[in-house]
Formats: sequence, structure tokens, C-alpha cells
Amino acid sequence: MKNFLFLIFLVYCLSFSRISLQMSFASEKSSLIGMVLVPEGLYISGSNKYNDERPSRKIYLDTFYIDKFEVTQKEFKKIMNFNPSEFRGESLPVDRVDWYQARDYCNKSGKRLPTEAEWEKSARSGSKSKYYWGEEIDDSYAWHWDNSGRKTRPVGEKKPNKLGLYDTAGNFWEWTADWYDQHYYQSRSLRNPKSPFNGKHRVLRGGSFMDKTDGLRVTRRNWDLPSAKFKNFGFRCVKNEKIKKNYQP
Repeated sequence: MKNFLFLIFLVYCLSFSRISLQMSFASEKSSLIGMVLVPEGLYISGSNKYNDERPSRKIYLDTFYIDKFEVTQKEFKKIMNFNPSEFRGESLPVDRVDWYQARDYCNKSGKRLPTEAEWEKSARSGSKSKYYWGEEIDDSYAWHWDNSGRKTRPVGEKKPNKLGLYDTAGNFWEWTADWYDQHYYQSRSLRNPKSPFNGKHRVLRGGSFMDKTDGLRVTRRNWDLPSAKFKNFGFRCVKNEKIKKNYQP
């Protein structure tokens, strides 16, 4: 009788564990909605034309996911319960958000801010050119000073890059996790590089609707105090790959 009861208990525990695993898997998958997979591998980082972008070299990154769009005001308000934006509209990127608020939003969403390396690899999407689409500006890909009307635009109105990401050039400067160091590229690791240990300013990437076209270069590095809040500062989040590829619910 005891053996029979133990067997029933064991079956119950195994069934409960499987259900919990299925629920965890489903929750993990749902958190990846609106994100794009960036496969592991090498990409060409930096350039040899500008001091803080030197040297250009190959960097290896593990697989991760990144938001397809910049975080919108609707998404930000849902998680943070306020909207700091100057330009108002649910489909517009949230603006006047500082680094701390961007970090907190990503963390509360089960994500994080991208490292500078993760941001650049995602934006490049395999390209080696000045812009991720080529060497010359193409208004079908980006909002900038000459075509934006000096105001932010809804996410996703321009063409995406080869990974399916929108607005990684123009519209908004995007906060990254990294501290800014002018000479960082000369000493950083060639495998999954992390932020310098400390600093005064945080790195932003991508250019904005207030920038001339050269500011949209995929290698362009910008920086500001983490407390800075401007109408052309926004962000997107990333998430580590955790789903077991071979798992069958």
C-alpha cells in the first residue's frame, strides 16, 4: 500500500514539474513577442576614421534578442505608470527618458539595456557600410534633420534593416548599458565585451530626427550624463537567450 501511494505521489510530482516547465516556457516565449533573434557570431565593430571608434575589428557575441522597435509611450506607461514625453502619441517612442528610467523599464519587463556591442551588431545586421543599408543616405530608412519636420515619428514607418529592426538609424538616440570611454575600443575584449567599469557618461547610439545625416552612421558614438532627459533620447531593450531549442511542450 505504501509503495502504491508513493508511486501516485511520484507521478503527481512529475506531472506538476512538467506543467510548471510548460508554463515557464510559455511565459518566456510571450516575453519575446516583438523581439528579434540576433544569432551568435562575429561582426565588424567600429571604424578607423574617428578617434573613439578605433580600431575597427571583429567582435564575437553570444545569441540574444532585441526589441524590433524603440519602446513606445504606450508600452512605457503600461509598465512605469507615467509618460515623461514632450511629443505625445501612443505609437511614438517615449522621449525625455533618462538612463535610469530606461534601465528600470527594461528590468521590470524582464529584459535589460543592450551593451554598446549588442546595439551595434543589431543595427549593422551584417553590413560593413557607413549606414546599414549602404554608403549614401536613403530617406526610406531613416528620419533625420532634413526629412523629419523637426519632430519624432511613430515607430516602424521606415524600412527595417536585414534583421527586421526599425529605426536603428535616426528618429531617436538610444541609451545603451555602457559607460562612455573614448579609448575603450582599443582595450575591450573581443568576445562579449562589457561596459567599462565606471565613468561619468553613458553611451547612446543611432542618431535622431534632430541630427544631420552623418550622425546616423552605424558606428557613431554619442554620450551624455545618465540623468540627461532630451526630446530625442529613447531606448530599446534586449534579452538573453534562455529557451531550450529542443524542448517540446
